[in-house]
Amino acid sequence: LKGASLLLMLKHYLTKDVFQAGIEVYLRNHNYGSAQSDDLWDSMNEITNGTLDVKKMMKTWIVHKGFPLVTVVRKGKIISVQQEKFLYRVEPENWTSEASYLWHIPLTYITNRCNFTHCTNAYLLDQKSGT
Repeated sequence: LKGASLLLMLKHYLTKDVFQAGIEVYLRNHNYGSAQSDDLWDSMNEITNGTLDVKKMMKTWIVHKGFPLVTVVRKGKIISVQQEKFLYRVEPENWTSEASYLWHIPLTYITNRCNFTHCTNAYLLDQKSGT
């Protein structure tokens, strides 16, 4: 389930056309062969021409257990976002310092000037917080 959610998140961030082109490159490069997740991210990087390091972004989702909790605060026209590790309950033997958990979170949003199908904006939260 996490894998499917990650692919859907990536598709929304890259846009449907870019994502589909990356999948086509991946299938063409690994036709009748075996592949690893890095091969898919490399195919996406090939399509984005280095404008986004998809492998680096997706590694944070694969390496870290669980999910981030993103808090969004709006003050007038300023939107602040902050990420932290989501904890349902803390088990001391599984505790890892929160400082080591930093996801690259692709956020998509719309404004009142457009609708979801025609005008999607994107922001990559790759720090603890952003504005």
